[in-house]
Amino acid sequence: MLKHLEGKAADGTLSSEEAAQAASSLSESLSDLRSSGEISNDAYLQAGVIQGGLTTLSNLIQQGCDTSEVNLHVSNLIQKASNICEIHNDLRIHLIE
Repeated sequence: MLKHLEGKAADGTLSSEEAAQAASSLSESLSDLRSSGEISNDAYLQAGVIQGGLTTLSNLIQQGCDTSEVNLHVSNLIQKASNICEIHNDLRIHLIE
């Protein structure tokens, strides 16, 4: 998911709505995964940082921030997600890919 957003941010086509939808979709996925026992509560809470970052990304785009700032935020989210996935590898497909 973040890799897809990274590509759109790099070419300047990422919209605020897409980032907000990604945050909403991630929230739903994480809730489902936690409810089904596929991820731990700890993994759920750590991945919530990425969800919050996506909401912030949506707001940055909506406010008309420079593409470089948007790209930096996406890059930081990917780094955070990578760090989370080192501990909770089962989240990789939901956060990064």
